Amino acid sequence: MQKLFGIPSDDADQSGGSDAFRVIDALYDLEMKSNILALRQERQRARFHKSMAQWAEYWPVCVGILISLIAPQLREFVDAYRPWGLWVSFPMVALSIRPEIYMGSKMAAYLPTALVYLQFPLEGLLAKIALKGNVTVHGVLVQVAFFHGLCIIDLWLLSGGLWQLLHLVGH
Repeated sequence: MQKLFGIPSDDADQSGGSDAFRVIDALYDLEMKSNILALRQERQRARFHKSMAQWAEYWPVCVGILISLIAPQLREFVDAYRPWGLWVSFPMVALSIRPEIYMGSKMAAYLPTALVYLQFPLEGLLAKIALKGNVTVHGVLVQVAFFHGLCIIDLWLLSGGLWQLLHLVGH
C-alpha cells in the first residue's frame, strides 16, 4: 500500500510525508473557506440586487408622493375650472365632498384635505399592484387614467348626468 501511494517506509520520511499532508489539508481548508466566502458574498450581492429591483417597482408611489407635494397648488389652480377641473385632476377629492356619500362631520371635514395629499400615492400603489411586476411608465399612465375615468364616470352619474342625457334623448 505504501508503494502504491508513494509513501516512504521509514519513520523519518513518514513524519515529513505527514507534514506535507497537513500542509495540503491546510491549503485545501483555506481554499474551501475562501470559496465559501466568495459564494456567500455573491449570494448577498444577488439578494441585494433582487431587493433593489423589487423596491424599484414602487417608483409610481414615489412619483405620487412627489406630485402630492405640489397638490395644494395644483388644486388651487384647477379650482377656477370647477367642477370639471376638480373632477379630472382630483376625482377622489370630488367624490369625497359629494353629499350622496354620507360620513360623519369630522370625516367630511378631514377626508377631502387628506385625499388631496393621498390621491396620487394611492393611485401609484394601486397601479403597481394592478400591473403585478410589469411596472412601466405606459402601464402606470393607463392605470391612473383608468382610475380617474372610473371616478369621473361615478361623479357624472352622481351629478345626474345620466338622467340629463336620457332626458335629452327622450325629447
